[in-house]
Amino acid sequence: LFIDWRQYPSITDALQWAGWIWRGTAVWDKGNSRPQKGRFRQQAEYIVWGSNGPMPINRPVSCLPGVFRYGNPQNRIHVTEKPLQLMKDVIQICEPGGLILDPFAGAGTTVLAAVVTGYRAVGIEVTDAYYKLGSDRVKIALEAEQKEDEK
Repeated sequence: LFIDWRQYPSITDALQWAGWIWRGTAVWDKGNSRPQKGRFRQQAEYIVWGSNGPMPINRPVSCLPGVFRYGNPQNRIHVTEKPLQLMKDVIQICEPGGLILDPFAGAGTTVLAAVVTGYRAVGIEVTDAYYKLGSDRVKIALEAEQKEDEK
């Protein structure tokens, strides 16, 4: 879950209330942000993550960084869309071939990153328009990849 500081307490409580194990927090440093006079820049989002079961330390997953530095995507189709490479990096916390849940699928970036890197994924999106945009994006990207593989 990518959040700013305002949702941090409630989302970590909600994650645990739902029966998941809160595993920790990483940071996405966007590098740039809208300046706010007399305030700190809001150039980072927190990545709150958890699991729906055990995650033994002997599973085949490497140690990942606690800070990821990527700028915002240039041609976003969703206001909170994340860079595809960021999501490819973040999901490596899961075991290869594992199942990834994105409860706020938006533009489908997490689902796309999961599928193209060999994971299974489930995305949930409450807004019909974004569900369609995200689904179409994943479908088109996978079709393009398949055509490229056939060459």
